[in-house]
Amino acid sequence: METQDSGVLAIPQRPVPGTFVSSKFRRELPYKLPIFLALCLVALTTLLPLLYMAMTALKDETEYFTNPYGLPQGLHFDNFRIMVENYGFLRSLGNSVLIVGTSLTLSLLIGSLAAFAVAKLRFRGKRVFFLFLISLQLVPGQVMLIPIYLLFSRLGMINNFLSVILMYTVGSLPFSIFFLNASFRNIPDELVEAAKIDGASFRQIYMYIILPIGSPAILTLGILNFLSMWNELILALMLLPDESKRTITSAVSMVVGRFTTNQPLLMTGLLMSSLPTIVVLVIFSRYLVKGISAGIGK
Repeated sequence: METQDSGVLAIPQRPVPGTFVSSKFRRELPYKLPIFLALCLVALTTLLPLLYMAMTALKDETEYFTNPYGLPQGLHFDNFRIMVENYGFLRSLGNSVLIVGTSLTLSLLIGSLAAFAVAKLRFRGKRVFFLFLISLQLVPGQVMLIPIYLLFSRLGMINNFLSVILMYTVGSLPFSIFFLNASFRNIPDELVEAAKIDGASFRQIYMYIILPIGSPAILTLGILNFLSMWNELILALMLLPDESKRTITSAVSMVVGRFTTNQPLLMTGLLMSSLPTIVVLVIFSRYLVKGISAGIGK
């Protein structure tokens, strides 16, 4: 502290709380405001179709043709009742939950085990195996449709849930192993070596080291695989032609083909099929960003 000429101690002036933050905010505002507005516009491109779909689903056909873009005059749930009673949407929803739940569990289990082996274990041909997995992602899925159908028809597995479960699981493995390998490689090798010295088996290393540390990446992969499996249409239509075994996505496609003029009914089917994915994204969105940052940002 300094003294003035009068001999009185001069008390240093403290900055007013928030002055630095306010000045910093004012300096950055011209740069961040356009970015914020641009991101809001991008968000609107997703939210507005969802809002339109929900409003249309709550209208009857007469009200839709009278005022297609306005708010519904009342809450009409007849479209939902028709989809459930006449088109078996609850049954299709149960089929999707069974198929996607089983496929997702198998893909995460097998993919995490394979990624652990590629990232942390030493074996002959590991590099060739990994390059082969990456090359599988370059094969267009459309060229495999006819061989897949012929294979399962000869095995007598058409209209069998197991055929779709196998295809969903196998089809997701190349990306799953590639994605988790990037995350598992960031786990320090010293942890694995110390566990081996302490007598831990590979199963124990996988259960108590790899899975806890790699859980953000595994959760992120689970979200991505869930979205792709839930929205898949071609394999579900081709391998499960029976109406009682259709997934919810294929059931919606059948409704779209039959009722191209009844827009409220179409929007109801689309809304019902998209609600599970919306719920998953709302609940796990922060884990999705965290997992991608952990796996790619390092």
